[in-house]
Amino acid sequence: MVILGVLPVEWKSTIIPLVLFSDPSMVGFFFIGALVMLEKVQGVLQYVVVTPLRSLEYLLAKVFSLTILAIAATIMITLATYGYDLNWFLLIIAVILTSSFFVFYGFIVAVRCTTLNQYFIRMIPYLLLIVLPCFSLIGFPYAWLFDIFPSVAGLKLVYGAFKGIDFLSAAAYSVYLLAANLAIARYVEKIFDRMATEGA
Repeated sequence: MVILGVLPVEWKSTIIPLVLFSDPSMVGFFFIGALVMLEKVQGVLQYVVVTPLRSLEYLLAKVFSLTILAIAATIMITLATYGYDLNWFLLIIAVILTSSFFVFYGFIVAVRCTTLNQYFIRMIPYLLLIVLPCFSLIGFPYAWLFDIFPSVAGLKLVYGAFKGIDFLSAAAYSVYLLAANLAIARYVEKIFDRMATEGA
């Protein structure tokens, strides 16, 4: 954070969005694995089945807590290294939508693992699948095709908060990320129901 604070101003609007995307926005992807592994060992998932708590409510509690953590980290990093001169509303929306997507995405990986080490190994191809398309922001022919990846939409929103983005593009990326969250939440809910029924 100290290094970011002393960077030239013209560099900050390029580097800090990358830091915010790769750290706070993706923190849930790494944390959800540890949480799921811990609850598997403690047998928590089996108990969830016999409580009035619905699967989606349980998952949303995880998403909410990790997203709050991501928002807090984003605000602290941004204030400490960049200041106030950016679109805060867009930045928070971007972090919420991106962080929640990565939590759900991480759950898909975690549910197939039995140990934390196994999660760290298995998450690598999943992480590459969702992160590598972000290099399309460098710009090359047909780079817009990579906008289909939610991670690219999220990164463009984060960049837009610092560098500016037209309203229609921001709205389109936000709606797309919201739709991606709803779709993956539904998919993860089905996975969770099946896993809990089978005894995790």
